[in-house]
Amino acid sequence: MTTIAEVLDSFPEKQSAALWRVHNTLESLLPRAEQDMSWGMPTFRCEGIIVTSLMGFQNHNSLFPGSEVMEVMGDALADYTVTKGTIHFDKEKAPPKSFLKAVVDARITAINSSFPKKSGEFLELYGNGVPKARGKYKDGQMHGAWRFYRKDGTLMRQGSFRDGHQTGDWTTYDSSGSPYKTTRMG
Repeated sequence: MTTIAEVLDSFPEKQSAALWRVHNTLESLLPRAEQDMSWGMPTFRCEGIIVTSLMGFQNHNSLFPGSEVMEVMGDALADYTVTKGTIHFDKEKAPPKSFLKAVVDARITAINSSFPKKSGEFLELYGNGVPKARGKYKDGQMHGAWRFYRKDGTLMRQGSFRDGHQTGDWTTYDSSGSPYKTTRMG
């Protein structure tokens, strides 16, 4: 099995350095992302969902954030070669952190807009890829168990909904994750 380091180190020195800069910037923007190799490319995932992959090629390097990102970013991509779902950049120079943040923000926006799923599953991510809320919808209303998180990923509140209304015990947690308040809802 090929590792992320093996792939990024396999390119000529300046190209490898540019890919590592992109990788390290993505790592800082998505601190809790899972990293793996997908389709032979280093890939960042949040909650199992691909945010972006990156790879080097003979004449350029590329990000693979998906076609929805191209729509969201629009004119911000004017200085880059774009193909369906792919952004090309100089093989020896990483894009600025502000550009990579815009790509991540656009991808998180696209991920968030893909919920709720037909099954009712709902997930919303913060801009850093950490879950903000998770639960289910039924007939367009919050229904069943829900969890809400802080931006650092710690659980903030959990409880249940029935037809869009809070029901049962709702627990609020302190920043260390310990329950500190339970409220009975009607």
